[in-house]
Amino acid sequence: MIIAAVFRFSRCVSWCLPLCLGLVVTYAGAAPATAAELRFAMANLPRSQGNPYTENGSPSTYTWSAIFDALTRVGVDGTLQPALATHWAPVDAERWRFTLREGVRFTNGEPFDAHTVVAVVDWLRSEEGRRTVIGNELRGLTGAVAVDRYTVELTTARPDAILPNRMSAVLMVPREAWAMLGPDGFALAPHGTGPFRVVEWSERERTVRLVANPDSWRAPRLSALTLRGLPDKAVRVQALRSREVDMTLIDIEDVDFLQARGFQVHHSPSMQVMALAFNAERDPPSPVADLRVRQALNHAVDKQAIADILLQGMVRPSGQPASHVTTGYVPGLEPYRYDPERARELLAEAGWPQGFDMTIHVAEGGVPGASQIYQVIVQYLGRVGVRARLQVRPFPAWLRDYLAGTMPADMFGLPWNSAPYNDVMRPIEYYSCAKRRPFFCDPETMPLIEAAGSELDPERRAVLLETLARRKHEIAPSLFLVEQMDLFAHRSAVENLVIANRVPVYEQLTLAVR
Repeated sequence: MIIAAVFRFSRCVSWCLPLCLGLVVTYAGAAPATAAELRFAMANLPRSQGNPYTENGSPSTYTWSAIFDALTRVGVDGTLQPALATHWAPVDAERWRFTLREGVRFTNGEPFDAHTVVAVVDWLRSEEGRRTVIGNELRGLTGAVAVDRYTVELTTARPDAILPNRMSAVLMVPREAWAMLGPDGFALAPHGTGPFRVVEWSERERTVRLVANPDSWRAPRLSALTLRGLPDKAVRVQALRSREVDMTLIDIEDVDFLQARGFQVHHSPSMQVMALAFNAERDPPSPVADLRVRQALNHAVDKQAIADILLQGMVRPSGQPASHVTTGYVPGLEPYRYDPERARELLAEAGWPQGFDMTIHVAEGGVPGASQIYQVIVQYLGRVGVRARLQVRPFPAWLRDYLAGTMPADMFGLPWNSAPYNDVMRPIEYYSCAKRRPFFCDPETMPLIEAAGSELDPERRAVLLETLARRKHEIAPSLFLVEQMDLFAHRSAVENLVIANRVPVYEQLTLAVR
């Protein structure tokens, strides 16, 4: 069997010096390591250090979630929960009112209030702010007004049903420090309201040291937290085995090895569906512009085998935009069945009885098992006559082409990523004509997308989202694969590990002294 064969072979301070050198930033109040210090290794630390508006999602959120808070946050069960806002509700179709948590202060002593939110929104709406990832995500936000000290109203250009969800990605920063230091200066000396405060950030050692912020509204049980960026997964596993770290992210092939040596493995759904996007708008046209070709390629790949063998039964095969933990998931909407004969029939109907040559571009890194999965897909496609050439590209190069709409491949790796909002509208929008320079455009779907995006009634919106999911399944903008997951491994001394929105709930973590 193709998949089995591949599996066997793939086993505040002085700012000037730090700004000039960009090496190590040490903050007053640094504490020595203690028995309650947890050390967590991940692929990378944020490239922009403590500027939380330049990226969205992992691996940066592993660092920022320890330091910052947003108005809302996604809980363990995937639902939206209070954070720095305790309540929110629409005032009218284009205005939301948020009631803020009282008595919260940033680690530099500045108070958090409605004026903080206004300052953050104003900056994200500025020319500089709109160039950031978060500013671009909030392009529909038109303003913020402080009603009183702990009440703020946000306005949108048109009705936005998931504005509270979008605000879960907008981490709050102290307005005076941000205004004084600017984004680059603040990145070297970040202050938040989260469970930890930064005491040292070493780019040379790829390490961030933090100590507990006991005044946080979500005060931690640990006294300290050290985060390490280790890009090589084998190095992360070795660091765990040698007790250099207590917890790390791992790949699927490490699970049995670590469990056999007494380490605990925790897998958590990541609110994403792994997929290869069809570049249907490419010039010159690709064969995947034909619906029959897209459906054929979906029939050509055995997703159930990928889930059961390569991913050890930890995930589900998928045929829709949302994972089973995401708002917009449709129970009973089955994946495309594995049917190579039907795939060949559809290819012949589309004028490709002998198949064709194609290219697939994927970004380096990715989710557990990604490299093995891509190898298997190439072999499955070959069985129906599609001769695919896989190219693994550095993520910055992949991202540049994706954003510019200049992706040269027929297919490219792009998950249906509902994080960090956990709402399916996020990936549906970029898998549509709504994306700037789209790779896939179905004009007939746009009125439905716009209706679902502006419908504030939950029941009516659920109906619209189900209709959208079924439409996306039918027109197949991607080769749907499997729901994604994150894999964490840790020493037995690490206790109370809970994952919410792909990130450990840091305030609940404890470390037993043994």
